[in-house]
Amino acid sequence: MTVIESEKSMGESTPIRILCMEDDRDLAKLLKSRLERAGYIVDFANDGKTGLEMYQRNEYDVLAIDQHMPHYDGLEVLRRLTRQGPLPPTVMVTGTGSEIIAVEALKLGASDYLVKDVDGGFLDLLPTVIEQVLLKQRILQEKQQALEALERRNENLALLNEAGQAFTTTLDLKELARSLLQMATRLVGARGSSIWLWDDAQPGWLVCQVVYNEGEHYSPLNLRLRPGEGVAGWVAQFEQGTIVTHVDTDPRFSLQIDQQTGFRTTCLIGVPLHGRDGLLGVLEIVNKIEGTFDQNDLTLIEALAAPAAIAIDNARMVMALRQRAQELQERNEELDAFAHMVAHDLKGPLATLIGYADVMSDYLDSITPEEMRENLGAILRSGKKMTNIIEELLLLAGVRQMDVVSEPLLMRAIINDAINRLEIVVEETSAEITIEPNMPTAMGYAPWLEEVWVNYLDNAMKYGGSPPKLTVGADAPENGRVRFWVQDNGAGLTDAQQEKLFIPFTRLSQIRAEGHGLGLSIVHRIINKLHGAVGVESVMGQGSKFWFTLPQA
Repeated sequence: MTVIESEKSMGESTPIRILCMEDDRDLAKLLKSRLERAGYIVDFANDGKTGLEMYQRNEYDVLAIDQHMPHYDGLEVLRRLTRQGPLPPTVMVTGTGSEIIAVEALKLGASDYLVKDVDGGFLDLLPTVIEQVLLKQRILQEKQQALEALERRNENLALLNEAGQAFTTTLDLKELARSLLQMATRLVGARGSSIWLWDDAQPGWLVCQVVYNEGEHYSPLNLRLRPGEGVAGWVAQFEQGTIVTHVDTDPRFSLQIDQQTGFRTTCLIGVPLHGRDGLLGVLEIVNKIEGTFDQNDLTLIEALAAPAAIAIDNARMVMALRQRAQELQERNEELDAFAHMVAHDLKGPLATLIGYADVMSDYLDSITPEEMRENLGAILRSGKKMTNIIEELLLLAGVRQMDVVSEPLLMRAIINDAINRLEIVVEETSAEITIEPNMPTAMGYAPWLEEVWVNYLDNAMKYGGSPPKLTVGADAPENGRVRFWVQDNGAGLTDAQQEKLFIPFTRLSQIRAEGHGLGLSIVHRIINKLHGAVGVESVMGQGSKFWFTLPQA
């Protein structure tokens, strides 16, 4: 026996199930026998009321309804069924000469009708009619599915076109990232998305730039992945897209991000973002609203990622050009200030050196040995001062030009090296320096940071109390940053003085009593190059705390 099957959801196939409503029991048996031989599963109801109740309790693929039944006739059954929703394929069985009833049944949604004849020929026709209405339904469904697929394709193309236009209208990286995430979630019907880009400060790390979830954007703090870590890390490592239908069973998925954000990821898509010179980062789409992600979703996201990556590349290039232009402007301004400062700061010690040399030249025969030693000492001090100024100028220029690799640092050892360099100043000022225990580890470049500590400690001893009492410490890491500081016991600084401290080439003599104005400029440039920040906290009469931050190791 051939079994006629119906395609159900999830790819399953089951035999066709028919509900026949027929009050003639003998005829019902014949119908059941004929239909079962054709491969159908058949249930019977002897009246319209029973048929409606059975339809409510079970699922049927086809209805065959007789017009003349107790309780409700066939047309009334159709009327009641249509109030509940679309009918399955339905065949109306009418008596001879009941074409009017058949037409009314078709208006109510019946698929076809069959007229009973006295010799029972309709029994042979019914399986064929049922097969035809099922074929008709299948054709209609396929047509509807094709139309829906075409509509979705047109919507996707329109959205991709909209995205392409949006990507070309802005060169703002944040705005571009937010637009990309919105488009991506709309395109595949997802709940959230995120963009991961390579970290310029720490090469080899992916940093989450923007997260989009349920219509809200936010920039998370310190969400970082190594290549190969998590699905995004895997995509970055192998530079290919992937679908994760169930994160619980995929070993590539890392719970770290969900734990940090409180988000619950169930499924995701990850695709690489390729720029002109290689991989820029990764685009992730998470938690499909209906069902799970499939190959079509991956294809759509890859199609979106291509122009998005070009736009991101363009935006970053423009940002770099703007930054370069700003740096050039700042450098020109600094060169002007630099020329004035060098002329001013070298003029003093050079004039002193020349003056003592002239005295010695004019009075060489009459000058006493003691006066000779004093003059030579003054010349030596002026020469050393000029040497220090020149060395600091060279360091200041070198920091701008030199690129270094940051590494984890033991800050206590660097602080001790700086104190050893300042041994003479410590002795001259009788300074007391306390270093707090448990210095956190931070990322940086040791030779440069030694210069930072030398400048901070030297200033604190010069402008601290009498004698200077300094405390060197660090705060607990926060948001991936460590803050180090030096607290002095000096007179403190006004708000106006604090604003001028880290302005390049501002003379400390304009703020305090003396100095050549390069120390804090060096500190500012070094820490900026190491992706940190500088600052000061001060209250008049309570001393000052000079600080800087670095990325946590």
